[in-house]
Amino acid sequence: MFATFAHAQYKQNVGGRVISKAEYITKGVASESEIDSLLSLTTDYPLTKELLDEYKQNGFVVLKDFLNTTFSSALEKVIGHNLDELAFPDMLTGCSRKFHGEYYHISITWRFWQQPRIANMISKLALGGDTPYSVTSEILEIQNGPSCIPQWHWDFLTFPQTYEASYTSGAQIWMSSEYVDETIGGGITFVPGSHLWAHEGVDMGSSKHPCFIHNLFEPLSEECQNLLETTKVAPTLAPTDIVVFSRFTLHRSLARDPERPFESGRRLGYTLRLGSGSSIFKRDTMCCFPSHPTSNFDGQIEEGERYDSAAENDNAVYRPMQGPVDSEESILKSGHGMSLSRFLTYSIESTFRQKVHYKLFSAVEQYVNGLAGSQVLDVSYKALPTADS
Repeated sequence: MFATFAHAQYKQNVGGRVISKAEYITKGVASESEIDSLLSLTTDYPLTKELLDEYKQNGFVVLKDFLNTTFSSALEKVIGHNLDELAFPDMLTGCSRKFHGEYYHISITWRFWQQPRIANMISKLALGGDTPYSVTSEILEIQNGPSCIPQWHWDFLTFPQTYEASYTSGAQIWMSSEYVDETIGGGITFVPGSHLWAHEGVDMGSSKHPCFIHNLFEPLSEECQNLLETTKVAPTLAPTDIVVFSRFTLHRSLARDPERPFESGRRLGYTLRLGSGSSIFKRDTMCCFPSHPTSNFDGQIEEGERYDSAAENDNAVYRPMQGPVDSEESILKSGHGMSLSRFLTYSIESTFRQKVHYKLFSAVEQYVNGLAGSQVLDVSYKALPTADS
């Protein structure tokens, strides 16, 4: 697997490289006007009551023609270059290539999500009107045929709030470089209403669902698998469309029909993860995940500490990101990329936590609690809350 990736690319990614606007222009990836177009999305998207209601009910919604063809073409060029330069082997999914943590290496991404068309939309549609902040971003590439992540899963663990938070504490924007739909595949399928399955009473209509699981890629029962497969919905998306879904919405990727191959031979799926700026940071639910924002906290926050967008600190993690500190010059100077040692540490911890610790301790829990006939032991790694400070 490692042989398919250039060592230089792997080292650059984990070594802290940040790609600037000038690189795209110098290397002929995109013109200056194309790059500037991605940073000039000032017109708000018309969110109708029907769209707002659909998101609230289903936990996801498609926004048609969110980008025009010029913008979507420029974005594909940028993320394609980012992937080619910085992709690294992925041990947990079936993607042909993956760049998880793109946000920390691309100066354009730092400013792209802050454009009013994106930031205002996500605030009103998915975050209850709160100030958004960027958790991370990623690029997933698949070829014609197999899907990237065929397992049903939630992405709530990649956000720094617990599973007891509201579904409005975080959302994701997903874009596809190719046309995808339910028939030909290649996109994402969702379970409507699953954004209300994690807990009881936090949101109107929410209730703990027997098919909710705490850990990524934990096997589902046959009954749950059948339920999900019979209720799933796969949106139709063109490269100019986006789908917005809650961090609690259950989803998985779809294989591409080999008889209907991608026009370009591949599909780039681009994800922006945006959180609610005033939501409380209680415990790092996935502290060892390489793309998790704690990789850049640098001691700013202690476990269980409150940290929100009102913090009087220009370098605060959770704040309205604007001004000089978010300029390209500041980003390049500070070098937000992850170091090699930190990347390897988080990767090893992530693999151990998901593949060994959780499964081992879950088995012990089940055995002891089964003998006792009640829950007397709770030692497995779940996204457990801590008390507010």
